[in-house]
Amino acid sequence: MKLALQIYTLRQYLGADDIRNTLQTVKEMGYDGIEWPGLMGYTPAELAKITRDAGLEFFSVHINIQDVMDCDTDVMDALAKEGVKWLPIGWLPEDRLAGGANFDETCALIRKYSGEAAKRGMLVLYHNHDFDLAPLADTTKLAALYAALPGDVLGAELDTCWLYSGGVDPVDYITKYADRAPVIHLKDCGKAGGRKGFKPVGDGVLDWDGILSACGTAQWICVEQDDPSDGLDAFQCAARSAAFLREKLG
Repeated sequence: MKLALQIYTLRQYLGADDIRNTLQTVKEMGYDGIEWPGLMGYTPAELAKITRDAGLEFFSVHINIQDVMDCDTDVMDALAKEGVKWLPIGWLPEDRLAGGANFDETCALIRKYSGEAAKRGMLVLYHNHDFDLAPLADTTKLAALYAALPGDVLGAELDTCWLYSGGVDPVDYITKYADRAPVIHLKDCGKAGGRKGFKPVGDGVLDWDGILSACGTAQWICVEQDDPSDGLDAFQCAARSAAFLREKLG
């Protein structure tokens, strides 16, 4: 199980003059890889080189619904060539969630995109937020999405803070979907949940012994902190999360 940083955490420090120093600092914190929130205006080859030059692995790049609709196989070819294994959908708008007017269309689009990704050795994931845990009949919108699409079509990139904020137990949810969750987002918060602020991993209320045990079959655990907290800057928050996890993992 490797440790990554979702570099959205440090998005303010990714300008052309800063990006290389930022990634080098991330490597020095003890991270093994970077998950990118998109291609950031670079080609896959350019972004992979910047990542690897810092000694970090280039393994996962977030996509959005427009990417799924476009289904650009040239981009997929380039990502696969650089070793990307996972393509998490960062979020879906309300009308495309389970129960929404365009849900069936969305599932069909994901099936098509995922089929092309699979030909290239990549798996599409879905990264949840708290709104994905909204109730729908006798289930939740997230569970309904996973019921509609099997794990070899749509994997899970479960986010611990958003699970908690959505009213479910992260340990239970990770355990339930462990077989389709190769990458898990680790994020902490206070008792009121992520909408009231985020915290470095280990500084909030989540059960990290239970969560890390449940993550045992994941290939990557990925820290993300949407906004810094407690008087720390984003670098300090990312470093604090890495130090906590490195100590826990031994």
